[in-house]
Amino acid sequence: MDRKSCWPLILCLVVAGIMGLLAYMHFNKELLNKLRNEMEFVEAAVRETEQSIESYNLAAEYTQKEMDNADKEVKELKDEVGKLTSSKEEKDKEVKACKDSVAVLNNDVTAVEKEKSDTNGNFASEKTKWSEELNGLTKQLQESSQVCAFVKISAEDLEKVPTLKDLCPHIQIITKADLP
Repeated sequence: MDRKSCWPLILCLVVAGIMGLLAYMHFNKELLNKLRNEMEFVEAAVRETEQSIESYNLAAEYTQKEMDNADKEVKELKDEVGKLTSSKEEKDKEVKACKDSVAVLNNDVTAVEKEKSDTNGNFASEKTKWSEELNGLTKQLQESSQVCAFVKISAEDLEKVPTLKDLCPHIQIITKADLP
């Protein structure tokens, strides 16, 4: 073969080699661009993930603080409930004592009311008896006693015992001249 006839073949081979290299470089460049894009997406996803993790960490810290505060409040409330429970037990004892005292007082009141009703009943019967006796005595006083007709008293004795005139309104008053 002739040297002149090889040149076009070499040139074609060189052009084909250059085209192959260009195609290979273009393919690598496309692959590099794809990798860069993927890397940017991955970096963005990593940033978002880091932000989410940081946000979750802040939320977890806030929640932990809230839980600590809630635990502290629960402890304080338990202490207060303990105090109130002991206070309630004391008050319950006082209430029971008061109820027992009220029961005793009610029993006493019942006994006193029974005694009062018995006394009122006795008083009523005694009052009736005394009223009858008083009426009888009043009737006797209003009637002149036959004894009064024979009673003779001096004015001095009448002054000493003025009720004699009430007992015997028609009593005979004697003077010193009438005395023997």
